[in-house]
Amino acid sequence: MGSMPKNQERVSDRISALPSEVLCHILSFLPTNYAVRTTVLSKRWKNIWTSVPNLYFCDDDYPEVNDFTAFVNQVLDSHDLSRIQKFHLHCDDDYFEHPPVDRWIHAAIERKVVELDLCVHHSEPDQNFELPQNIFMCETLKVLKLQFHFIARPPTSKCFPNLKFLNVDIHHPDVDSVEKVLSYFPVLEDLVIGGFLDDYDVESLDINISAPALKTLVLSIETENFDEDFKLCTNSPKLESLDVRLYGLSNFSLSINENSVVKANIDLPYEEQPSGESADVEDIHQYAEQHDRAIAIFKDICNVKYLSLSAHNLEGDLPAFDNLNQLKLVLFDCDYWRFLTKLLQRSPNLEHLVFEHKVQRSYSYSTPIPAGSLISGAFVDCYKEFVKCSECNEEDFEHEFYPPEIVPISLSSHLKTITVNRYKGTRYEVQLVKYLLKNGEVLNKMTISTEVTSDEQKKALFEEFLLFQRGSKTCEVEMQF
Repeated sequence: MGSMPKNQERVSDRISALPSEVLCHILSFLPTNYAVRTTVLSKRWKNIWTSVPNLYFCDDDYPEVNDFTAFVNQVLDSHDLSRIQKFHLHCDDDYFEHPPVDRWIHAAIERKVVELDLCVHHSEPDQNFELPQNIFMCETLKVLKLQFHFIARPPTSKCFPNLKFLNVDIHHPDVDSVEKVLSYFPVLEDLVIGGFLDDYDVESLDINISAPALKTLVLSIETENFDEDFKLCTNSPKLESLDVRLYGLSNFSLSINENSVVKANIDLPYEEQPSGESADVEDIHQYAEQHDRAIAIFKDICNVKYLSLSAHNLEGDLPAFDNLNQLKLVLFDCDYWRFLTKLLQRSPNLEHLVFEHKVQRSYSYSTPIPAGSLISGAFVDCYKEFVKCSECNEEDFEHEFYPPEIVPISLSSHLKTITVNRYKGTRYEVQLVKYLLKNGEVLNKMTISTEVTSDEQKKALFEEFLLFQRGSKTCEVEMQF
């Protein structure tokens, strides 16, 4: 018998020759309906899928609900494993009764599931799926994701004995169920609460979390026409990382019993200060309360080393951030420098600063820079077409930069790097950058990022900054276009 042709050698099935454990691992990354289809490849593949530890079911792949139900039942009846690592179920519960979903979840728990991802949709917000009781007491469950309108009646004790990660989506929540589910976790380390709130029969939320092992908390909520209170209090002495993103939620308060947070990202809603005839006493009072709530959050996290903050200018008595080393600021008001300098004064050991003035209002183009600007004539000529916020009227000096009487100790003695993003060249921006360069006595590098595009503009802008006085002889200025 002759040797095999070289072209036939090249098409030999090397994948099928791999050990079954390796093939199972490969199939574990595929949706289960694709993994099952590998049975047609050869006899070698006939039963490989039945030992795959991860199961992914989504009814979007099936035009008929009966086909989806039959497939899930077939897989669970044929599955050889006594243990399931991941069980992912996304379906619409409007098309069939609860028992199939209950039965599938029970099957996963009986096979000692470790990661459970459930998303059961409803067309009507007032319809809710009741979580099976054995979810709360499953001893193998370490990761749980809940993304639907659920009802929960957890037992009073022994809930989630080994759960380490929880992701809860609270669209149209059953308030009582949410508050009960989030009440106590003995070993939970990571908690993500997200979702959307509106005025559809949603009462105020008052969540009290007790999680002695919690290290990371993420809260990301969007709202529409939701004016009720949303309060969250956590007793988590080991909490290290906090991520709060609130969009449109004004009546929010967060309380952290232990000031242990090391890293925080705070994205607060941008609310325009009420003014004119349309502003009533209630609007003004509510606006003032937003400042109070924000300041209260800062007091709970004043020991942070890394802080990223996106907000409008906040009035009130800021706490001292004595441990803060890195600060990133995204501010919206045109006199944002007031809040920036206030934070510099309250952060004596700050070494790295990134800040950005982000315009949220209308824009105007080809706006001439007024006479008397601190920017040079050459730069004015090539800068006329640059985008400028229409809110900032350069002819009045409402937003003029006024340096603090005493240079913040962080600027004079600790700041090593400063990055300015979205630099526009307005009067107060120029004044602020000059002030920072002049008083940054240990500054190593300042990076200016702008949207200037033409070579002439780039050259003029760079030459302008070379003329600024520097308090540090070793400070390098870098322009990014």
